[in-house]
Amino acid sequence: MNNIYVTSLNSGDGKTVISAGIAAVMQSLGYKSGVYKPIQTNAIDKGKYLISPDLTFVKMLDPYITTHSTYMLTGDVIPLTGSKLQNINIDFDNIKKDYSVLSKKTDTLLIEATGGLMTPVNDELYNYHLPLKLNIPVLFVVNPSNNSVNQYFNEINTAKTIGINILGVIINKFQVYSESPEIKYFPELIENYCDVKVLGLIRNFRGKSVKANTLINEILNGIDLEEVFKMKIPKLNGI
Repeated sequence: MNNIYVTSLNSGDGKTVISAGIAAVMQSLGYKSGVYKPIQTNAIDKGKYLISPDLTFVKMLDPYITTHSTYMLTGDVIPLTGSKLQNINIDFDNIKKDYSVLSKKTDTLLIEATGGLMTPVNDELYNYHLPLKLNIPVLFVVNPSNNSVNQYFNEINTAKTIGINILGVIINKFQVYSESPEIKYFPELIENYCDVKVLGLIRNFRGKSVKANTLINEILNGIDLEEVFKMKIPKLNGI
């Protein structure tokens, strides 16, 4: 089963909720699932230790999902800035080692990006290097608005030109009855002008306040998981 690198363009697009939701569904189907956050920013400082808010949400959905973060940084910053401010050296070899260990523990692992693909991680590493170096496909989570169409086109098409294997796109917070043509026809625009598949439409997004059963149902009804994982999932129809 595929491991997947989940990315988006902006914070708030919903990649944490989508990653956690997919992991929870697969866990409920009997697949040992994990969510790996290589670099967590906005970590919560508890004095003697830091807590990942994103991975805490995953555990709230299902405590049996495997979770891990290699680096945790405080503050609403990009990894490069946060690591310099906190004198932390972000080393890809550590990320690679943790990824290898987690992959052996799970049937499927969702790796959640911090920032977009072009976000710098250190002086030599950008986010897009992670899926390339780890040889894993990328799933885009996008949240269309009138001002975002061109940005998403640029991000997706740039990813293609640098050799990233794109699984497809999940459109989050999709407004099916929007009066804006750009939003209403966003799925068609993505497929026609980026030449990637739209693998899911999530319309009833409720953020991190969503309950586990509600999110699982939304993922099951809104995302083609067999296309996401490029395989038949025998238990899918019997859940």
